[in-house]
Amino acid sequence: MLRDKLRLVAGYTYNSDCSKDDKLKLNGTITNHPLAELIREISSKTLSGTLRLKHERAQTAVYFEDGQLVYAASNLRTLRLQEYLNKSGLVSEKDRPRQENNLSDLALAGALRATGTLSQKEVDSLLVTLVADVLRVALLWTEGTWEFDQRARLDNAVRVKVDIANLLREAVQRMPLKFVSERFRNPNETISRVSEVSLTTNFLPAESFILSRLDTPTRLEDLVVISGLREFEAHRAIYGLALSGQVEREYWQNAFRTDAAKANEAQVPPTTPAREAGQSDNSWTSVSDDEEELKKFLYRVGQATNHYEVIELPLTAGANEVKDAYYALARRYHPDRFHLKSGTKLHAEISSAFARITQAYETLTDSKARSAYDHSLERSRRFAESAPKRSKVAPSAAAADAPKPETNVPDTESGNAEYNFREGFGALEQGRIDAAINYLAAAARLAPQDARYRAYYGRALAAREKTRRLAENEIQAAVKLDPANAAFRTMLAELYFDLNFHRRAQTEVDRALALDPNDALARLLLRKLEKSRKVG
Repeated sequence: MLRDKLRLVAGYTYNSDCSKDDKLKLNGTITNHPLAELIREISSKTLSGTLRLKHERAQTAVYFEDGQLVYAASNLRTLRLQEYLNKSGLVSEKDRPRQENNLSDLALAGALRATGTLSQKEVDSLLVTLVADVLRVALLWTEGTWEFDQRARLDNAVRVKVDIANLLREAVQRMPLKFVSERFRNPNETISRVSEVSLTTNFLPAESFILSRLDTPTRLEDLVVISGLREFEAHRAIYGLALSGQVEREYWQNAFRTDAAKANEAQVPPTTPAREAGQSDNSWTSVSDDEEELKKFLYRVGQATNHYEVIELPLTAGANEVKDAYYALARRYHPDRFHLKSGTKLHAEISSAFARITQAYETLTDSKARSAYDHSLERSRRFAESAPKRSKVAPSAAAADAPKPETNVPDTESGNAEYNFREGFGALEQGRIDAAINYLAAAARLAPQDARYRAYYGRALAAREKTRRLAENEIQAAVKLDPANAAFRTMLAELYFDLNFHRRAQTEVDRALALDPNDALARLLLRKLEKSRKVG
């Protein structure tokens, strides 16, 4: 039934050349294997065939050749080529091919080309839009069934080129958070950044931050903790990056059985009784009477901004007071006391919090280290006070049209964003790049529409050779949000100069000087560019 209905939408035929030993047909549920993961797996295994999906009354067919997604069709009226012709206004009703209602989408496209009604470029553009929309709808299905048939191939030689990686990342942002989080069954699996991160990808702040923390392969559980994001939000960022090929996961829940896949699945721990009962792994299990106190402890340490706040002592506290405070905290919150929770997100949070306490203790009980730390605190305070204030320039039309965050940022988060920005700016001025990246990433994540946060986060990323490619996205976002800011364009020019993109650097310098002829940094960079041309 499904096969016959979709044949009317996009014709296909059966390939009799497939070996009898091939696994010609496979099927399953979308809940266990969503379309996004099926696309990734089919692509990675370079399979050819037709993937059919059914969700209630909606049906979709996705066609592959050697792992490449070449076409997709739907039985929904709103996702038929005829509807797109109606909306586009490219073809008048009298110029349309006769009997168009009986034609499949690809047959209609061929007729439009053959009669000269539309050019090849116009037809290709319509098909790209149509296929992308078909995929956008099906990628959000969390229930239904799927079937993959290696024998079913397209009759037509069409090859529609859609940006699959960005489509997958975009879809993840619209998927239910709980569904995304459930795609991660093993908190100990390793997440790694690929060697070549795409230069053209416009990463979200959370995705950029995750990538900036992946200098070395990291356990999923640890990555969630150091990301500073809520668990579900961290999972969504990681899932989107993994599907689009920006990071590599150690384990996937494969649909197409191979020996390697079975070995991977054997290492995934069985579902815990708590999850079977519908409880979340990061829920607070009521085991001890001091559970509420433990929550308050973790929150307090998480909000602390320096060693003194971590250990709850004034700046005038003596070494003996520091020791007493440390041992009191160790008796109550040392990770070994919570060994029964080992391997959980909660235990990782406790370990992370106590690591900060230990660092505070070691620093504040060493007279030389404490003196240097106190001096650093004072310098940070002065630099933070000199941080750039919010621009009063009205947002551009492009910025006004930019996607808005899912929810309004509460006043408390707005204040935290400004605090993180001041601390990050101070660290950047002092050359403490890692600290600057952490603070500024947090600010940009909390308030992605503030151009200052995005610009200086990009500037911090530009200071590290490994993250310069990520820096361009952040600074470009700042320029889009505040195009009349000469300083941001100068930052972009400096980045292009460091990347040896001198023509781009010259363009941005010219724009910066047009906005502010007295911009000293822009003039300095202009002299560098002129000197490099003479040397070249």
